[in-house]
Amino acid sequence: ELKCAFGYVSQDSTLFYGTLRDNITLGMPAADDAAIIRAARAGALTDFVNSHPQGFDMLVGERGDSLSGGQRQGVSIARAVIKDPSVILLDEPTGAMDHQSEEQVKQEFRQFADGKTVLLVTHRTALLEMVDRILVLDGGKLVADGPRDTVIEALRSGKIGRAS
Repeated sequence: ELKCAFGYVSQDSTLFYGTLRDNITLGMPAADDAAIIRAARAGALTDFVNSHPQGFDMLVGERGDSLSGGQRQGVSIARAVIKDPSVILLDEPTGAMDHQSEEQVKQEFRQFADGKTVLLVTHRTALLEMVDRILVLDGGKLVADGPRDTVIEALRSGKIGRAS
């Protein structure tokens, strides 16, 4: 099915009342424990889950109110990767995370993304190491497109200007 080939992580994570496991497996309720653990790792949730007495069975509250913004984003990442999509769109996936969680997501996500197409929308330059190619938009116009390191160097040196 085509929708299974795509994963999406929005800036604002929408969770529902239930357990962490239920929220991660939304759309894939038959996921086994190994898949849930892999997904939680991609979302930088393993330390949090391992330190909670109820683990994946903890209640997250209405709209995930018992979780921090970064943890809610981690659940959203886990939910998107649990079905192992071949294409994933990340829209500011770590905006609410602390530096340590963001670094963990970058490391873990790199393993998940191997052989997949990842589209990353971000203002955070720290996330650019997750991609091979960068497209820079300014005012809705494409002002740069190329290999990550080439585009970053062009931006730093001022060779890429604003759209006219």
